[in-house]
Amino acid sequence: MTISRSLTHWTGGGSRANVEDKKHYHFITEWDGTIVKGKHEPEDNIVTSDGDYAAHVLNLNTGSIGVAMAGMAGAVEQPFQPGPSPITEKQFEAHCLLLAELHRQYAIPVTRETCLTHAEVQPTLGVVQNGKWDITRLPFKPELRGALPVGDYMRERVKSYMQAAGMDVLPAANASFLRVGTRGEEVAALQRDLAALGYFNGKTDGIFGPRTREAVLAFQADNGLETDGVAGPQTRSAMLTRAAPRPERDVSEADLRASGSRTVAEADKVSGAGVVVGVASLGGAVAQADAVVAALEGAQGVAGRVGALMTGIGPWIVLAVVGLAVVLWARRIVRNRVEDARLGKHLGR
Repeated sequence: MTISRSLTHWTGGGSRANVEDKKHYHFITEWDGTIVKGKHEPEDNIVTSDGDYAAHVLNLNTGSIGVAMAGMAGAVEQPFQPGPSPITEKQFEAHCLLLAELHRQYAIPVTRETCLTHAEVQPTLGVVQNGKWDITRLPFKPELRGALPVGDYMRERVKSYMQAAGMDVLPAANASFLRVGTRGEEVAALQRDLAALGYFNGKTDGIFGPRTREAVLAFQADNGLETDGVAGPQTRSAMLTRAAPRPERDVSEADLRASGSRTVAEADKVSGAGVVVGVASLGGAVAQADAVVAALEGAQGVAGRVGALMTGIGPWIVLAVVGLAVVLWARRIVRNRVEDARLGKHLGR
């Protein structure tokens, strides 16, 4: 069994998602277009016999993603009254964009049988429901009346978003949320999208590793999303609406130190230790100078002089070089971190 359809509802409550909404739906779109994640993952509905799933529809929860638009509390079907919390056009469009990402994510074609509203379940799939009429009316589009006209309009908008973003060609496999350890073309596509937006500068290898996760985290932080490092429908939908690359920032070492960057703080410690080693080593070499001169005067031949020199100051010179190398390495780390922060490719660490 796989995820094979999406079922769209309205919550019948206020314009914001509440605790009960999160129990019953995988995603809820609020009146202003905000997407709220529910308690369950869509994968929980692949198997429902364990009781751990989002129960959003009668006798059709298995394999179904349950999505809803918050609102329509107190709505009346005949004569139609939307109540104090009507579905808004902005909300509806954000919901359709979410559906576009979900159908691509799970490789589900957009048809009357696979992308439908709750009101379409009984007439289209023959699964009896208890008089549900969501969604047979859209307050902002009064000319549409009935489950199929509203459902067809919804599918038309979903398809338009998929085509505009090049998502109308579905992946071959039924994919899951993209997270660390995931591999394949879906991850490669994510990496390309993140690179185009200025968040990813690694190799497009189709492997969701630490660098890809850092890029996802940075994008989520910049766009007010939950920073979980997982590229799910909400994150992918936000990426589709973000057309312009991330602007460069005016960031300095001092800024990163002031913001508590751990990388810069650790690099400063290492650099300081390198300076101490280098200075101490040079001091040791100077202190040995008289002894080295005496040894050179008493040495016989070139080999003897070289041996005397290495014995006297060689170890100190080696330590000084090591100290300098440590300082240069630490400075390079700081420069790279400043560049990453300036370009916005990673979270400021």
